[in-house]
Amino acid sequence: MLFALLRSSLHGGEVEHSYFQGATPDDWKQCYHLSVKQGVMALSWDGVVRLPRELQPPLAIKISWAANVEAYEKRYMKYCKTAVELSGFYAQHGIKTVVLKGVGLSTLYPVPHHREGGDIDIYTYSACKDAMSDKQANALADALISRQGIIVDMSRTIKHSNFTYQGIPIENHKTFLNVKAYNIAGQMEEFLKGNMKPSLVALPCGEILVPSGAFNTVFVALHTFQHYCAGMTLHHLCDWAIVLSRYGLHIPSEVNDKSYIKGVHTLTMLCNRYLGTDISVEGDEKLAGEILSEILLPRYSVKVPAESMVGIFIYKAKRLLYNNRKKSRVLRVSLFRVVWKSIVSHICCPSTIFRR
Repeated sequence: MLFALLRSSLHGGEVEHSYFQGATPDDWKQCYHLSVKQGVMALSWDGVVRLPRELQPPLAIKISWAANVEAYEKRYMKYCKTAVELSGFYAQHGIKTVVLKGVGLSTLYPVPHHREGGDIDIYTYSACKDAMSDKQANALADALISRQGIIVDMSRTIKHSNFTYQGIPIENHKTFLNVKAYNIAGQMEEFLKGNMKPSLVALPCGEILVPSGAFNTVFVALHTFQHYCAGMTLHHLCDWAIVLSRYGLHIPSEVNDKSYIKGVHTLTMLCNRYLGTDISVEGDEKLAGEILSEILLPRYSVKVPAESMVGIFIYKAKRLLYNNRKKSRVLRVSLFRVVWKSIVSHICCPSTIFRR
């Protein structure tokens, strides 16, 4: 039922009625809760309202669904306002701001304000290379926020800083990808920098810069794989589907990593099968099953179910090894590097070792 709603929402077509004939209130309740869990609650609503009235969910579920969609629409407007205002603030200081994913990617959707998001990812760089370098502009962007009394956290990752601006979490990227985490990232980082080619898009309250289609076809796939075994949802798969629908599938000629290419083809095959795209590829059926399983029924959760210190440690160790083994099928992640990074992070912040 949820896939049928999403296919309609992503492509604007009629919902396939057969999936909803004879649907019980419990079926609808499960469909709704799954849409919330998968980050596609507002997006799937567009399919619900296309159904004939007699096939729509019971009134109580429909009212709850509609109310939560309306609440998200208000939050989306806040995202837009924040992205526009932050871009304008930085522009006054000679800094350009490109919005990655989020509200920028939402403009590709048929109903932009129904593409759900949790934070705003930006890349800041110099508007005039003669005045300052891109690195200097990025550092200045963080400094300007700090001068406003806002805490800028640089400790989580070398990829970006973190701060909260007007109640919205912001990631100010130093690099697009975690270049030290997996082999293909360094190669793709250079491609992304060379193909960012930002352009202006309109939001309800102003304009922002977003990267090119060539950029998104690489960045969105890599971002999705970064979430594989660590919180990948249908939300990420829908992003890939909308990129495919808008730009098609174009793997850069510089990419020769067979694991990554197989992963992209498999991700595309899943979008063809469940989300209504139509791109000719040959994916890996076993990998497709594993990805779908991790989306819908992940083996390990972010929240640790164990309560004892020993149980927590064992659960986290098993989760790390499992996630690394799965992710290595598409990104060639170094186990030694992952384990070492985990050790260092826990040494720097010992309280996280047994945090559930």
